[in-house]
Amino acid sequence: MPSPLSDPSIVPDPYPVYTDLAQREPVHWSEGLNAWAVMKYADCAAALKDPRLKAERMEEVLDVKFPGQPLPPESIYHRFTKNVMMYTDPPRHDALRRSTQAGFTRAAHEHYSQVIERVATDLVASVPVRTKEIDAVSALAAELPVRSAVRAFGVPEEDLDFVIPCVDTLMTYWSGPQDQPVQLDRLLELLTDLHTYASELVEGKRGKVVPDTVIARLAAAQDHLTETTPEQTVHQLVLLFIALFAPTTPGSLSSGMLSFAHNPDQIARFLADSACVDNTANEVVRYNASNQFTWRVAKTDVEVAGVRIGAGQSVALFLGAANRDPGVFERPGAFDLDRSNSAKHLSFGLGLHSCLGRQIANLQLKWFFVALLARFPGIRLAGEPTWNPNLEFRSLQSLPLRLS
Repeated sequence: MPSPLSDPSIVPDPYPVYTDLAQREPVHWSEGLNAWAVMKYADCAAALKDPRLKAERMEEVLDVKFPGQPLPPESIYHRFTKNVMMYTDPPRHDALRRSTQAGFTRAAHEHYSQVIERVATDLVASVPVRTKEIDAVSALAAELPVRSAVRAFGVPEEDLDFVIPCVDTLMTYWSGPQDQPVQLDRLLELLTDLHTYASELVEGKRGKVVPDTVIARLAAAQDHLTETTPEQTVHQLVLLFIALFAPTTPGSLSSGMLSFAHNPDQIARFLADSACVDNTANEVVRYNASNQFTWRVAKTDVEVAGVRIGAGQSVALFLGAANRDPGVFERPGAFDLDRSNSAKHLSFGLGLHSCLGRQIANLQLKWFFVALLARFPGIRLAGEPTWNPNLEFRSLQSLPLRLS
């Protein structure tokens, strides 16, 4: 039986499919993804830390998407993908990660928390008085990451009209092996444009970066870096732009609103207990992860749960399935802010490649729901939600909410 994991019809509710596959074929070949799909928590967690499964995989993705069109080593594609944390392995990965520390210190996160709290409060307050219904995706979920990108990360507001369309088009490539709507020449052109922009931003030739933001802190640390080059810093900034405007944060915000609308008892728990507030981000992404799977490539032959994966083959680790593994999470299909181990979810990775922006993403989720549920504790569905067809970055296209 062919794997259903590349079928867009499962996107609205992939979890019954995950449960069935985890029982029948927890590691199996998915023709549509051109990869081995891994469904169970223990196998995904082990794979994320296994050095035999490399993060450096974008050459293989290029070959799947544009077969017979290899690029020379000096191409912007290879220079970029081989010099950012997400797609590199030690020792280069470790040096790149250390080079970004100035933007993610404890003091920096305390500042970002204050900024994001204000951003979320202002956004929810901007909903006009006496509004009865909204599309919560366009009005709220899509807007918060953009405002945070400006106020906390430092993307100049006047440049959003340039950066966001670039990323929107690039994301059609970054969504794993699938039908490819953007041509290779256009992909390379957009990557070049974003690199030129990031370089000019760091050099002070373009845009006005707000002090104390992530970009301002990274730019200020340049003169003290010894392990990485200025060009690698530019590569890291381009990756930051892609991460900022990817559908992952809007996906988590909107699916979180859907979860609360379906579970009014959890709104009551949120409003009654500060521990539930602090656990909200973890439970939202565990229960309905936006990034449903991530990729690795086998460096050598490796065995996962008794299945042999050949050297050079791709592996899709289904984090969304792992987050609902009943062997780890009791009543995994329940949205429960009192869950004691929500933080064990794998949505932000594990080990060396755990997401550097995890804490900021959690702050966005926490402060958004603090603001939203303080003003609208009675949110309910006002119509049928619609989902985008991409399972890898699973997100709502629209979410009609009734406000009260």
